[in-house]
Amino acid sequence: MLNEKYQWDEIIGEALNNSLKLNIPSIRIEDAYVIYSVAYLTALKFGRLIAVDAGAGVGFSTIWMAKALYESGVEGKIYAIEREALRFRRLEDLVNKYYLNNLITPINGDALECIKGVGEELNLVFIDIDKEHYFDFFNEVKDKVIDGGVILAHNVKHHYGTVDAFLNEISKKNWKTIVVPTEEGVSISTKISDAR
Repeated sequence: MLNEKYQWDEIIGEALNNSLKLNIPSIRIEDAYVIYSVAYLTALKFGRLIAVDAGAGVGFSTIWMAKALYESGVEGKIYAIEREALRFRRLEDLVNKYYLNNLITPINGDALECIKGVGEELNLVFIDIDKEHYFDFFNEVKDKVIDGGVILAHNVKHHYGTVDAFLNEISKKNWKTIVVPTEEGVSISTKISDAR
């Protein structure tokens, strides 16, 4: 059972090394700090954290969310969804190696399909899937996010796929959106009223 805070540095380092070994682009440390901060504050705000990491890769972003959940001291779960089999195996191995099953539930499959099977209401979602699917994924997940919940999205400074359509939609009346100007750009959108 994870009980030593120093282990988080080891886990984060291993996740990053797994990304580098497999030549998988991972979020930058500045983006990780944004994710950690939002996850930590969201956990404290609600007294629990039920989150989704869509496009989890080998788990680098997921581990930052799990660290925030752990350090907040509240209950919760992170559903880490990854489509690619090799990346998923590395994610699952990391979760098992460090006994993080109480914090992270790895799910192998396409995020657009897998999100339909997540029956819990969510208060945090991180989107880092293929950019052509951002808009469709938002439409699948928006009603699962509770009032006051947050959707984060990566790479929003780039105009790939449906990123612009996603940003336009998540900037409408039921959402308050800002973009943190990191090198890749991370949007933070808070649900301000029930959009259903």
